[in-house]
Parts: sequence; C-alpha cells; structure tokens
Amino acid sequence: MTQPPPQPVTPADPDGVAHWLPSALRDAAEPGGPRLLDALLAAVDRQRRLLSEDIQRAYDDLFIDSCADWAVPYIGALLGLGQDAERLEVAHAVALRRRKGTPAALEDFAFAVTGLIARVSEGWQTTLWTQRLGHPPPPRTAALDLRDRASVKRLGTPFERSRRGVRPAGPWTPRSVTAVVWPWSVRQLVATEAAPFDQTKLKGRFALHPLGIAAPLYLRPREARVAAEGADPANRTGDESDAPTRATYRVLEALAGPGDITYGGSLTLAATHPLATVPGAEPPLISLSTPAGAVLWEQLRFGSVPPTGAVAAPPSRFQVLVDTQRGFVQLGSELAGPVRATWYRAVPGRVGALAALADTDPAARVVVEVSKSSGPGVVGSLADAFKLAEQRSAGLAPEESAAGVPDVEIRLLAGDRLEAPPPQSFTPRLPRWRIVAPPLATPVVVGDLTLDLAGACVSLEGFFLKGSLTAGPRLAGLFADGLTMDPGAGGLRTDPDAWELDLRATRCVLGPVRAELSALPVELTECVVDGRLRRFRACGPADEGVRTDAVAQVNRFGPVLHADSVTFAGPVRADAVDARDCVFADGVDAVQQQEGCIRTSYLGPALTTPARHPATYRSVTAPAPAFVSDAFESSGYYCLELEPDHPLLAAAGDGGEVGAYHRSRRAFRIRQLRRRIGEFTPLGLTAEVSVAPWEER
Repeated sequence: MTQPPPQPVTPADPDGVAHWLPSALRDAAEPGGPRLLDALLAAVDRQRRLLSEDIQRAYDDLFIDSCADWAVPYIGALLGLGQDAERLEVAHAVALRRRKGTPAALEDFAFAVTGLIARVSEGWQTTLWTQRLGHPPPPRTAALDLRDRASVKRLGTPFERSRRGVRPAGPWTPRSVTAVVWPWSVRQLVATEAAPFDQTKLKGRFALHPLGIAAPLYLRPREARVAAEGADPANRTGDESDAPTRATYRVLEALAGPGDITYGGSLTLAATHPLATVPGAEPPLISLSTPAGAVLWEQLRFGSVPPTGAVAAPPSRFQVLVDTQRGFVQLGSELAGPVRATWYRAVPGRVGALAALADTDPAARVVVEVSKSSGPGVVGSLADAFKLAEQRSAGLAPEESAAGVPDVEIRLLAGDRLEAPPPQSFTPRLPRWRIVAPPLATPVVVGDLTLDLAGACVSLEGFFLKGSLTAGPRLAGLFADGLTMDPGAGGLRTDPDAWELDLRATRCVLGPVRAELSALPVELTECVVDGRLRRFRACGPADEGVRTDAVAQVNRFGPVLHADSVTFAGPVRADAVDARDCVFADGVDAVQQQEGCIRTSYLGPALTTPARHPATYRSVTAPAPAFVSDAFESSGYYCLELEPDHPLLAAAGDGGEVGAYHRSRRAFRIRQLRRRIGEFTPLGLTAEVSVAPWEER
C-alpha cells in the first residue's frame, strides 16, 4: 500500500521556542525533508501563544478602555456603580463626580448613560421671581421684548429664554431641573454628490440626499462626548448649536445676531452668523462645491426650492439657493453640476448606510478602488471595477481563500453616484468578494444590481442603492450590512433556482423581499423591511405609497425566514418563520406551523382565519405599535414613540424595545436616566427628564 507523501511543516516562527535553542540544533535539518525539530516544537509554540494571549488579555482587562465587556461591571463596582453601568459612564465616573451638581456635569452624565445629547434647563433661570439686590443682572422681568427676534423664535422650544410665572410642578418652578434628551443623533455626509433633477425641465436643480429625495438639513451639534477633567463647560452656548436640531428658518433667525440676516426674496446669512462656513473648517450647516470650485458662503441664499415648477426667487448667476426644509438646491445660471455637499442628517440608530461603520479590510488579497476623482490605480465605475478585479485575481490560488477575509475588495472611496454595472454573471477566480464604502463615504449605486458569480459569496456594505438587488441562481452567498435600498425603486429578489443561496442582511433598510423556498433560510437582523412604500415629504403629509407584501414568495413557495430585531412593514408570507424581538406591523402568515417559534414580538393582525403562524412565546397582537413615522428616510423612520410609555418599548426578551432599533435601547436608557438623574442633582431640587419632539413626521 502506497504511503501518503509527508505533509509540509510550517517554517518555524521567528519568535518561537525553536529560536531559543543553540544554533547547532536550530539550523539542523534532514536532507530532502522537513525540519523534524520544528514539527515537534509546533505544539509547544501553540501553547506558548495561548499563554501569551492570556497574559495580554489579563493586562488589557485592567483598563476600562481595553477591557472585555464582561469586565466592565466589575471595574464599575470598584467605583460604586451599579451592574447596569456601561463603559462610557465607568470611564468618566471620577471626572463626572468631581463636577456633579452643575448643569454641564448633568448633561455629560445624561450622554454617558443614554448615548444621546441632552440639554439641562434650570427652573430658577426660567421662572419669574422677585428681583433681589443681592442678585446681579440681567433683570428677571416678565415682559417679553417682541423686538428680540431670538426670544420670540424660541418660545415653546427647549431653548426658550423668556421667564414665566411659577407653577406648582413642571419646569416652571424655581427648584426644578429639566433634562431634555434628543432621541436621535446626527451623521455627516461628506462631499456627497447631489442627485440631479430632470435637467431638461429643471436645469440646475439638485437634491442633496444621495437617493434624490427630500431630506431636511440638521445642525452639527457640539462634540458629543463626556467632558474630561479640565474641560471648559463655558464653551457650550446653550442654544440650538448645542443640540442635533433641524435647520428650520426659525432656528436660522434665532441664532442670528443684529445684522446677521438680510431679508428679501430669500435669506442672506452674513459671515458673522454662527452657522456660517469658515474656509478650511468643518461646516456647522452646509458647504457646497461645483467643478468650478468651492461655493463661498457669500454666494449662498436660503429660500424655497420646490420639486416642481419655477423658483419664486431665483438666485443671480453665481449664487446658489438652498432649501433647508427640503434639502434641495438651485444653481445660478453661470454654475453647473455636478454638485457635492457636506451636510448633516438625523438617524435614530445604527440602521442603514448613513449609520454604517463598515471599514476596509487590510488583509484583502485583491483591492480595487472606485472613485470619480480618478487617480493611479483608481477606476471610475463599478463595471470597470469588476473587470479589473478579475484581472488582478489571475495567478492567485482559490484554495488559499480564508473565512472572514475577502479575496476581492471593491472600495467605494467617495460619495459618488455610480451607475449599476450590467448583470454580473461569470465564474470568478476567487470565491469571496466584498463591495464596501468606508466610514464618511456615502455613495449610491443607481440602477438594478444583479449578481450571479458562480460559487462566490458577495458582501455589500455601507452604501445606498436606488434600484433592485437580485441574486442569481449560481451565487453561493449574498450578505448585506449597512445597506439602504430605496423601497420605491426596487426590492431584494432571489432567483427561483437559487436553491443553495445563503442570504443574510444586518442593519439594513430593505425594500420588499421576494425569495423562494431553498436549502438555507433568509436571515435578517436589525433591519427595516418596507412594504408600505411611503415617501417622506418635507412640506405636507407623506404620500400614500403602494402597499405590498414585505416578504413573499417568487413563484410558488415562500422562504424559511429567520428574523432577529426586524421591523416588517407589510404582510409577511413565508413557508416557516423563526423570529424574536420583531414587529410584524401588518401580520405574519406561515405555512409550516410546527416549525419555528415567534418569541417576544408583535404579531400584527391575522392574515388568515384562523391565523397561521408557529408557536409563540410572550408575543402580543395588541396594542398596535405607534411609529414616529412610516415615511422612508424621515428622521423617525419606523421608530417606536417613546412617550407616552408603550408596552412594546419593554417587550423584548432583554427588556428593551422590539423592532429594528432594539440594539439602540433608547427607551431603556432614558428610563435609566430618569431613575438616576437625582445622583447629579443638588439636594432639594426636583429633577425630571423629557424627550424632545420629533421634527419630522
């Protein structure tokens, strides 16, 4: 019987124990064969590496910045914190306690507990009480100066500075402290290419949002961090620029000083306005550029730019009219696109492309960079990227592909508008492909994306898609992470013959999903699957959309669905369902009732009589969820209302809210802040927490 050939031995580790031996033994090798000594010491090296890693891990666990998650409550216990204290609070516990009792410390404590920006209002500064000689000005008068535009514009907002009569309870009491928490955060879109309108009818008009939809602008808030020791809380202005507020015209006027705004057919903000963009600095509101160069702040005008029809007050030849309510811009006659903009949008959690944190993988074997700003080794389209990736893959061994490491990585470096490539149907040389947009890059792929790479697994991460996504019959796997699809422009579809397709989506906004019964289930985690197809309007109610099934079959049999923390808008029809912490807003229908389980979820109305679904555990059919908005890309897109307290805010298995924003734990953290706010409030004061109202509905 023929003996198998000897297996090659991996060369000795330069830091291995073999290098501790004398050179006479270290350099000895058997002629024509592997080093037997290295083979014998390989097991010793493995144990040495495990011991070294354990020692390094034990050292890292001594510090809150680098310790494992399980060690956080133990370090917090040394400081007297509870078991629910998270890493940020533990890290700044000492610094916060040294400043406790001050409004700035309470704001930082609220951010440490909730991860959300808060503003503290003291009752003695907002109520009317008798002026005493021992208290310096300003005088505490009850009269409101109607000539003070800022005070009038702030009435009824968390930034109101007028004084009111004392009330028995609430914020208008001298011994009260109110912390207003904004349940969303603001993300930046950096040099994103604006979407043009029909240039034959609306020449020079663009939508700032990559998908070409209405999207109001927001202000860049102060750096959201807990002030360390020695930080100067006086840098906080206490006005709208301290919070993630929407850039309404009322806010523009409230922040303006004398002479900062010039009125007319449109508003002109002077260079002294707090929101003016300083050249070379990060813009607090917006900065624009065209092929002719950067648009100076003096060239910007602010007014109405409707999606149809003529502009009421067109700008002059070299000016740009910006509509902060809709997110549209109109170029002057001497300016031409494309337009790139740096601006800000509100997001309620880590769902979708704008909140994605995907990054490039330095271990990728083949790297192709895509950007319209051409450079050495950079291509300008996805079609060219696929061709170049196949060329660079020549000579690489497919058997050296490693799990978790992409063989081919196509990097979308900038916020470009990229045309979708023709249907990609070929047999790649390497099996693992990845298309990724790094952080702060928000590109959009325009058109239908069809992938049929035989035997390959393709990962899509961190970009927008205005079109449908189709998985071909020969594709082995399709993984999406931080992907935002325009539900009205297309959905996610698998070929009916894709029997062995592995389909997964995490932290995505998806259109209607159409899949057939296959060997592997469709796995969705922390996603919004939109079958209602309603589009956000900045002025007026959202459109009615065209309702369709959120999940359904392609031809005959629905897929097996595994869902974790997903919000389904539209009926879900599947062969079998296994779900937890989900919201089936319009009901669920599963053919196989003996397979799977729906745990701690909202089931929605029955789609059949009697209802067909698998066994349930702590799942409810009432009350119905109250969403902030069901309009696509609004700031509260399928977020559960936080006030008044709703049972679904604590219906998940871990006590959190159900649905796509389950991991954000907003309701749980705000409840925790309400319970602990007294720790940073002086004795004798009454503290309460309120939630800022959503500005897009």
